[in-house]
Amino acid sequence: MHTEDKHTLPVGTILNNKWIILEFIAKGGMGEIYQAHQLNLKRNVAIKIISRQWLDDIDEDQEEIENAMKRFRQEVQTMVQIRHPNVIQIYDYDTANVTIEGKTTSIEYIVLEYIPGMTLRGTMPEEGFYPDEKGNAAWLRQYFLPVLDGVAAIHGSGILHRDIKPENVLMDGEIPKIADFGIARSCRLESMTCSMEIKGTPTYMAPEQFTDFKRTDQRTDIYSLGKILYEAIEGKIPSNIVPFKSVRLKEAKTPFFQKLDRVIQKATAEDIRDRFQSVESMKEALSDALRLVHVPGEQSGQQSSASGRRPSTPFPRRIWLITLTLVVVIATAFGAGYWYFTYRASPHLTEHQETGTTPTDRLQATTPQAGHPDSRPRTIAAPDGVTLRLIPGGLLRLPPGFNGKKTTVVEVAPFYMDETQVTNHQFVNFLNQMLSKIRIEDGAVKVGNKIWLYLGEVAEGYEPIVFADGGFRVKNSSHSACPVVRVTAYGATAYAKFYHRHLPTKAEWLFAAMEGKSPESYLGRPPPLPRSFFKAVKLPFPVLLFKPNRLGIRGMNENIGEWVIDAVNLSEAGSGKSTKYAVMGGFAKDRASKHVLPKPVIRQPWEGFEEIGFRCVKDGIGL
Repeated sequence: MHTEDKHTLPVGTILNNKWIILEFIAKGGMGEIYQAHQLNLKRNVAIKIISRQWLDDIDEDQEEIENAMKRFRQEVQTMVQIRHPNVIQIYDYDTANVTIEGKTTSIEYIVLEYIPGMTLRGTMPEEGFYPDEKGNAAWLRQYFLPVLDGVAAIHGSGILHRDIKPENVLMDGEIPKIADFGIARSCRLESMTCSMEIKGTPTYMAPEQFTDFKRTDQRTDIYSLGKILYEAIEGKIPSNIVPFKSVRLKEAKTPFFQKLDRVIQKATAEDIRDRFQSVESMKEALSDALRLVHVPGEQSGQQSSASGRRPSTPFPRRIWLITLTLVVVIATAFGAGYWYFTYRASPHLTEHQETGTTPTDRLQATTPQAGHPDSRPRTIAAPDGVTLRLIPGGLLRLPPGFNGKKTTVVEVAPFYMDETQVTNHQFVNFLNQMLSKIRIEDGAVKVGNKIWLYLGEVAEGYEPIVFADGGFRVKNSSHSACPVVRVTAYGATAYAKFYHRHLPTKAEWLFAAMEGKSPESYLGRPPPLPRSFFKAVKLPFPVLLFKPNRLGIRGMNENIGEWVIDAVNLSEAGSGKSTKYAVMGGFAKDRASKHVLPKPVIRQPWEGFEEIGFRCVKDGIGL
């Protein structure tokens, strides 16, 4: 056996003058997955091939090699039969000649939809949802029921997946997509002789999958779904638990969890005849349980439609419209007059000092031209795969200490901000495109005399990014969707510039953070940077675990601080060596501290910290 991993395709390899390999992503079983860029359509894709190391290990077993190639081709034929938003899409299948260690070899490859986010595992708390009914219900609606829809579509095409597990469900933002059809079987395809090795993941494997692999049917996938549901509620299943057995919740003290427990027991029944006979029947049972949990925003409208009665209106519709029109006109006139007499007389609309301050001095913001819909798109997609969300801009009132000794009112122009912090995966992609300029000295990633990133352990057992075999990679693929840390302001700025964005100014960052909460919720007292807190933070954690604020921005003022430009606007930020940087956010020691205004902490651009990451912004003018 080989003592070290061999990656078949080096970074920079071009397949058939169309796909350029950007990064090795992961290896599992007999397959290797790479991120690649499609040159003609200018999009990132995933490419799957049979592992060179796996072939080397069985080079004397020609029958096993032939079976492996047959399974690989069958995966292609299986996936092209399915078109569903919750199933990963296949783009192409082909062969290519590549040179490996001086020898030209023919390889077969599959081109797949590239999903840069985390897996379903990242949406499941390690300790489980119990006894949080609302959190569990939200997870079921947002993630698990769509997974069931995807599996139902797979079964509807006459296909069995036979390896359903959280790691095989990729998260495209908020959309789960089922992947990895390596051991799937279609009733439309020729059956295949295979060895007696266990195929699947024991934790999620049904008993019949172990005893007689060929006799599996759609109820085998239902068993796996039951195990995932159990794990989401109870917590991550220990590796030493006895597989192939039925499971049940340790506690189920409410009607909601009691119904879920019955669903789990029925789905994971050891006798295949006792399970749900279809995914649709399992989904129906879950939907019945979900009716017991109140969901905000669904109570009044849904109840009215369910009863068949329209809500009564005390006044005729015309009177309501006339009254509403008068209210809008009066409010608009009052608002215009207030704006004129409060701000128009100031010689500096963008930034000016107020003479009077109050003890609380909370952050305040208003949106200009209220009531006029913005023609800009709400979201835009960036080249690095991130979603940017529109921040409408407006007037921002900064308390003393945020921009001088007195209260300051500034105008923030509309801009777009990354929904999440930049992840390990995204930063690794960037580094691998800059390899010709990079050198590594004493664990520091440098370009010229500027340090971009510090390598090494961030926390005990957590070393996110490593350099090996001439390229950067995320050491553990499960950490790909975690925020990159120990990146310097130089590195963050280089990343932003490469993808045609920039770091947020402190005013932009504060405006976006405030928009998720009411101004009154802020305490108005800037805290110190709590270095000791970060030792207690459980790293790593995927960026999508944070709930979005009102503008759709996740993780602001949470556990990870962020680099910002220490300026109110870019025109005063300077350039090159004159630019000053600060750190904002990262003060969420407890629930109350999330509502504390994070005062900018000035830092040097070559510094890197285990609790500091970044996100990017883009000007909204002209879009």
